[in-house]
Amino acid sequence: MTANASNEEHSPSAPARDEDPRPDIDLTAKNPLRLGVAYGETLWFNPPGEVIRVRAEDLRGLAQRVKAVRQKHPGRDVVVDIDVVIASEARWARAALAKAGGAPKDGTLLYVGTATGLAGLVADLYVLGMTDGAMLIPLGGADVHALIRNEVLPELATFMPDPVPQRRSLPA
Repeated sequence: MTANASNEEHSPSAPARDEDPRPDIDLTAKNPLRLGVAYGETLWFNPPGEVIRVRAEDLRGLAQRVKAVRQKHPGRDVVVDIDVVIASEARWARAALAKAGGAPKDGTLLYVGTATGLAGLVADLYVLGMTDGAMLIPLGGADVHALIRNEVLPELATFMPDPVPQRRSLPA
C-alpha cells in the first residue's frame, strides 16, 4: 500500500492538524528577555531594572517557585539563578567542574556544557514562559566569562531589547 497526499488516513480519535484545539504560541507578545551575568560582586543586567531572582535545584522546583512569586508579585519579572560551567566541549566543562571539586551545594540550577547549550536552556525557559530570564553565575575563571560574553550573549541577543555590547579584538 502506498500513501499519497490525497489519500491520507486519520484515526477517528486524533484530530486533523487544522482541527487541533491547542492555540498557537505567540512569541511576539512576550516582554524582552531579562539576562544578567554575575562577575564576583558586580552584576550586569540587560535591560536594567528590578527583577525577582529565584533559585531552585531542578526544573520542577523552579516552576513551583516562579508560580508562587508571580502570584505574590503579579507583573514583576522573575529570573532564575544558574551556576554555569561551560567550555568549547561539554566533556571539558565536566572535567573543569570535577577539578574544582564538583557542584556547589547552594540549591541553584547548575548548567555544565557548551555555550550553545546554555543559550538554548535560557531561551527555552524564556520561550516556554517558565521565567522572564536568567542570572548567569560563572563558576571558573576568565574562560567561562569570555564564552558567556562572546558566545552566549550574542546567541540570546535576538530576545533582548538593546544590543549586547561585545568586545572584539582589532588587528594591529
